[in-house]
Amino acid sequence: MGLERPSAGHGAGQGADGRRRINRRRNRIPTVRRTDGESTASDVIRLDRTHRRDHCESLPEHMAKTAWPPSRPVAWPCFDPLEGQAKPRMIRQALYRLPAGFQLHLKAAKRWALGTYDWAGPVRRLRLREHAHMEEIAQQQRAQDGRKRIAIYSLHHFSPVEYGLAKALQLRGHDVRGILCDGLLPLCELNLGPKTRPPCSVCIGAFSRHEDAFGFSYDRLSQYITPEDRERAEALVAETSDDALPDLRVDDVPVGVFARRELQRYYRGFIFDPAHDPAYRRWLVSGVLYTWTSRRWLDSVQPDIVGVCSGRTLNTACVYDVARRRGIRVVTWDGAATHRDTLMFSHDRPATEIPLDDLWESERHRPLSAEEDQRLSTHLDLWSRSRNTPFPYNRNPIDAQDAIVDDLGLRPGAPLVAAFTNTSWDIAVIDRDVGFASMFDWLFALVRYAQQHPQIDLVVRAHPAEKMVPPDLQSRSPVGPEVRARFEPLPPNVRFIEGDNPISSYTLAQMASVNVVYSTRFGHELALRGIRPWIAGAVTYRGKGFTLDLAGVDHMYDLLNASAFDTRTSADEIELARRFAYLWFFRYETRLPLLLPADRRFALTSFQQLAPGGDPTVNRLCEAFVSGSPFVDIGSPDSATT
Repeated sequence: MGLERPSAGHGAGQGADGRRRINRRRNRIPTVRRTDGESTASDVIRLDRTHRRDHCESLPEHMAKTAWPPSRPVAWPCFDPLEGQAKPRMIRQALYRLPAGFQLHLKAAKRWALGTYDWAGPVRRLRLREHAHMEEIAQQQRAQDGRKRIAIYSLHHFSPVEYGLAKALQLRGHDVRGILCDGLLPLCELNLGPKTRPPCSVCIGAFSRHEDAFGFSYDRLSQYITPEDRERAEALVAETSDDALPDLRVDDVPVGVFARRELQRYYRGFIFDPAHDPAYRRWLVSGVLYTWTSRRWLDSVQPDIVGVCSGRTLNTACVYDVARRRGIRVVTWDGAATHRDTLMFSHDRPATEIPLDDLWESERHRPLSAEEDQRLSTHLDLWSRSRNTPFPYNRNPIDAQDAIVDDLGLRPGAPLVAAFTNTSWDIAVIDRDVGFASMFDWLFALVRYAQQHPQIDLVVRAHPAEKMVPPDLQSRSPVGPEVRARFEPLPPNVRFIEGDNPISSYTLAQMASVNVVYSTRFGHELALRGIRPWIAGAVTYRGKGFTLDLAGVDHMYDLLNASAFDTRTSADEIELARRFAYLWFFRYETRLPLLLPADRRFALTSFQQLAPGGDPTVNRLCEAFVSGSPFVDIGSPDSATT
């Protein structure tokens, strides 16, 4: 899902002083705090260069050379030795050779020994106690008109969101079906990292605990594809030339595009030449099998509605595409960065794309109330100081302009162009292109312009999520090394601010003549602060009345040549930006603490919370899910109530 990707603003934070602090913090080793807020020396371990090289075995050449292993020590979170990226490959492989039943018992023992919170057992016991009453409710609801058959595609997911939503729909009398993976795929989401996945029998054994907790009996992938299908898929991919792989289509589904997208999630970095990467063909085989599974499963289930998380990852994109081509309405959902208990839902569009165009046409004229305006201002203030961002990106920023000028070596009087990037493997940026082939295509074009126009200063601000996140999420194709590898020597008028550098992005934007972003929400933040951003990628606030939208490289160059530095937004445009921000953050995004609690400790006190008349947000969500009405104003803007 959607970690898939953090897309928070760059500069979160204000207040600090001088160059000495910049240099001191640039050389620090970032640490990752425990979720309980405590941090001790034992929370991090340093891995020697040999171990880190083993961890990233088989990374593409450009990543291995420019991004890995890092040139200085890295502080890693202290993972359990049998789980996560820090466990030695040898131990992991030895563990996975043990009998599946033993591995499942070992997992259960580990949860008990570590006190790991596990909701499956308590929810199952609650279901068994309330089974008769819940069955009576569902029976009564099934007798009503308008009941639907709903297919929940949960192939690799085990979140209480999927199962809680499915149960809520079932308790309203709808016929809910589902499917889980039980093997046959060469690569799946458990390989993302990249890492070795557990045996498929162990995986389905663990995941089925959550299925059983809610009382479902879903189909299995092996009911719809066979080992012979895998051989056919492998032959199809093997017969396809390298150059034709990105355009490979199966049943008219663009599997080549979807697999390329997944390849970047797999490596945690941008892949410049996917066709010649051996992992690409393995992902393509999985994509072919996902497509065949989706077609056959939908043939069998014949649903009125398909529900699926994301719709942009490889397995979810395949079922989404197959269903839409058949005219089946698809409901998608994904997590959001705004609040920890927030989800986004959408009809017939991937929710992570935040498709608000239709809503905006009617809502742009709706002024904010005083309460709404204050709620938005409070949120934006906390966000700017990294107090409510997904990760603590920059809580003690440097915002003294003279210190920034001194540190970056900026020239007095030279026009300053500031570019703000995304994390290259973020699902919010992959294939979210308008006039450029990719984020790097745009960035390289800017550097070429600076190379040919030495009178300007170009500063590229890397997204904090390149580095200020847990190691498994850090980018392995950070923008600085990728640009330096292609522009040697680097033009003297080009500067880079790395993701862990404490320079304030907000102050940098105030200093700049032009601020260009690709598809990060930071551009929206600039508009809210009265600074007009140039938008290069496909982002939800593009074309909403407060940005300058680039059509492509020629358009960008023409504006730069003309010194079209229209950097201020009017009061009316700022008001539009505020209305759009409120629509996005508090009305489209749904706070659903019952199914996605901020502390991730999911618990039900009764299944009545999911039944008709129970949780108000769940009631409204199910109504919109079934009726097709917009997913707006579903939950309370505050998490305390639903």
